[in-house]
Amino acid sequence: MDEPRSGAANMARDHALAASSATGTGAVRFYRWAPATLSFGRNEPVTVGYRELLRRRPELGVVRRPTGGRAVIHDRELTYAVVFPARAMGGLRDTYGRINAGLADGLRQLGVDARRAPGDPAPAGPGAGPCFLGSAAGEVVVEGRKLVGSAQARIGNAVLQHGSLLVKADQSPLVHGLGAADGNGRPSNGGAGSARPAGLPPATLAELLDSVPPWDALVQALGRGLARALGGDWEEGALTDEEAVLAEELETRYHSHEWTWRR
Repeated sequence: MDEPRSGAANMARDHALAASSATGTGAVRFYRWAPATLSFGRNEPVTVGYRELLRRRPELGVVRRPTGGRAVIHDRELTYAVVFPARAMGGLRDTYGRINAGLADGLRQLGVDARRAPGDPAPAGPGAGPCFLGSAAGEVVVEGRKLVGSAQARIGNAVLQHGSLLVKADQSPLVHGLGAADGNGRPSNGGAGSARPAGLPPATLAELLDSVPPWDALVQALGRGLARALGGDWEEGALTDEEAVLAEELETRYHSHEWTWRR
């Protein structure tokens, strides 16, 4: 569990954990963002719609993730990161399924009827469009509505998977700003994200539960679910000195104009 940090600091920490991962070991991190931040997938093109959103919402931070996937506004949500050896749990799709099963398990402990969407997960392409515009096979959903969006990347000998659990988050400024959907997630006429079919609007914990659990309770439930799904011996820890130094170095990269606007 980590204190709220900027987008660059959060991405640098996730990257450093993966790049420093020792053989046979992994890590799980839960964190928040300050300020609220728009993140792009590694190869996602930055459209006019994204730029217009940032112009209208100057209080938003912006960062490009080391992983794929599509754009997310990180605000009033919980972000998780899982780092594991690349050959530890089979292929990337198998691991994606196990991690999402663990997240769904943790959410069910809180009283949320979370499931994995049926079918074999397929990675999102590099086209632009909000992550929460619709759900895909393998993602964590509630009655077909997406609740957790996730993305992966291989870094060195490890794989990083991280994603966003919507707590009270509102993604409508993102989809509305792109012209891809109205404030309820329904398709509109055209726009930067309209090439991706829109499904049901995303779900949030605030609307699924009578009251949102405290942050510590959320972290503990998700941690238990991941531990059961992934196995192994678990203990609490902090970044090592080596990881902290690397994270500080990488933060410069994630702050840079060249990296953020590379597509």
